[in-house]
Amino acid sequence: MFKNPSIIMRITYGKTLGLIFAGGGILLFPYFFPDIGWVMQLAFVLYYIMIGAFVGLMGVLDYHPLIKMPLPWWLRGLWIGGWMNLILTLFIYDDLSAMQITAFGEGALLSSPWWFVVEGALFGLFVDFICTKFAGEGVECVTNADLEQPVE
Repeated sequence: MFKNPSIIMRITYGKTLGLIFAGGGILLFPYFFPDIGWVMQLAFVLYYIMIGAFVGLMGVLDYHPLIKMPLPWWLRGLWIGGWMNLILTLFIYDDLSAMQITAFGEGALLSSPWWFVVEGALFGLFVDFICTKFAGEGVECVTNADLEQPVE
């Protein structure tokens, strides 16, 4: 099962890790953010499942063609997770800021919503590590059994 690289397995591992991480967040939300609604909780669950799938899917790219540079798993995972959380932070900055202040207090080190970007980068790093270790990376993921031609 773990011998052949597979894009489907990469995406499956990524989505599963996203669901596990988001499920842990759902369990911790009432303690850190008591005023958060169910819509925001559902949004975070779906968002982390999507990031996990996206990190798994991007594992096919192990070389950047424009800048002619290899993309090792650690760089790719940090970049995707950090970038996606940066975009989300820019969109919901006020809500994240209020959540962080509620959890950690005004002026605390962790009260800045920009820590969300660091958290996303670490999540992407972890997901890409697991996906690469157990499902491979690069073009081998899509030239293997996932795209096998049926026997005629």
